[in-house]
Amino acid sequence: MDYLDKAYKEFANNGIKGVTQFVDKNYSLENIINNILTLHIDKLDVITSLIKKQNSTFNNLFDLISAYPVQIKFNKQLFTHRENPAMNMCFLYSINAFKPITIPLFKNRFKLSGEIEHFDSAWMTMVESWYSKLDVNNLTAKHMKEISEETVEILIKLNKH
Repeated sequence: MDYLDKAYKEFANNGIKGVTQFVDKNYSLENIINNILTLHIDKLDVITSLIKKQNSTFNNLFDLISAYPVQIKFNKQLFTHRENPAMNMCFLYSINAFKPITIPLFKNRFKLSGEIEHFDSAWMTMVESWYSKLDVNNLTAKHMKEISEETVEILIKLNKH
């Protein structure tokens, strides 16, 4: 495993604190962060491409994404470090990369109507809530699906009031 992959996994598991061990005369913390963010975007592009090729449903979406625990943990770290503009942009990139796949599945599963463009704000709220509830020690498809369903149900109830 090369230097960048190790730093990537350390960030996924331990956040910025985990990456500091890779700082040396050749690599500043900012340089390492920028490199692992670029690596993450590359990984997301591959994952979304693979998932798009599947004929996924709401239920099997979580089976598909549970195959990528390091990337999910990485995204959770991005979520917790959103005050950093580069990390926030990478987090937003991930949401937008998955949106064409996930919004139609959620619309179908929860029988939501309206154009996809109208779901941006609600979608962002759902994703942020999902990540806040996500237990990175339990990245099973079942856990991820349950918190998705719970979050959407709450949003639907709030929207009715």
